[in-house]
Amino acid sequence: MTSATAAVPSGIDAVDPAWLSDALGATVTDVVAEQIAQDSGFSSLLYRLHLTGDGVPATVIAKLAAQSEARGAMELLGGYRRELAFYREIAGRAPMGTPRVYTARMAYDSADFVLLLEDLQAWDNADHLAGLSIERARLCIEQLAGLHAWSVQPSNAPALQLFPKFDMPAVRDLLVPAFGPGWDIYRAHSAQPVPEAVARFAERFTEHAVTALDGLTERSMLLHGDIRADNMFFSGDRMKVVDFQFACVGAGAADIAYLVSQGLPTNTRRGQDEALLRGYLDDLGTVGYSFDEAWRHYRLATGFLIVLPVITLIGWDALPQRSRDLCLTLTDRAVATIAEIGALEVFG
Repeated sequence: MTSATAAVPSGIDAVDPAWLSDALGATVTDVVAEQIAQDSGFSSLLYRLHLTGDGVPATVIAKLAAQSEARGAMELLGGYRRELAFYREIAGRAPMGTPRVYTARMAYDSADFVLLLEDLQAWDNADHLAGLSIERARLCIEQLAGLHAWSVQPSNAPALQLFPKFDMPAVRDLLVPAFGPGWDIYRAHSAQPVPEAVARFAERFTEHAVTALDGLTERSMLLHGDIRADNMFFSGDRMKVVDFQFACVGAGAADIAYLVSQGLPTNTRRGQDEALLRGYLDDLGTVGYSFDEAWRHYRLATGFLIVLPVITLIGWDALPQRSRDLCLTLTDRAVATIAEIGALEVFG
């Protein structure tokens, strides 16, 4: 990865042949930028760059900071800095497949950043709306277990200092208070019935979030934090993961709960939660994480992480239709999981 001399562009127009030549350490004579993922990328801008030159890849992916309201939220959450830290310090060291990183830079005086990554266009990008199969979920769980196990090795402890805890102040102060308005929008637009117990839980979400956040920081593992199907790319039995803006330190079962409760269609997931968690613990190895502890964390996380699709609904009027459908579907899945696994029992 070459990045020592490359300045940080403030927009895609500045990602020109001269800048790319400097960043890639090779001669780029022409570039054509194609914006991608406009319906799924809320917090960043993504482009496929078609390159012409000497010794350069035909295409690369460029990721830059959003220019919308999401930019401010990501600054408060430290999302851009977390992702840069992961690609700089963790990718290639931890046993989780990621795209090749060509350059990773962030400005000192603003939220401007740039990532140049391997283009995984030839790989199969999973569809979060359609959801994962059990087989792909197991493959992802194996990789998450590898990341978590790597992160608890004493020699890798310094890497965890680069990332905030799961219950960082911005989560308590920014995400949790936004749940109520988002939940009202969900109830107004979802056709799915909500069990009365889950509805009561949602009405007291702010209170219950404290319980969840306290529990999910009882362990110190490096989490992906946003392990959505559309952040996964598959090629046969190989997998690569992207988007580490929510990487954080907490209980490993939180990653598994988010993956399973929202990433699998309800009919695919139903009855599989415990088995998938036991598979994770088998993959994790001997780190002293018992099933009872992990199952409690799993249920806490299933209840708490419904916050992510729900708060996105606050932007309903500006959301593309697919994004609306996605957030409603993810919330539907989370509601069903909460009810079916008895998640509310661990909230008292």
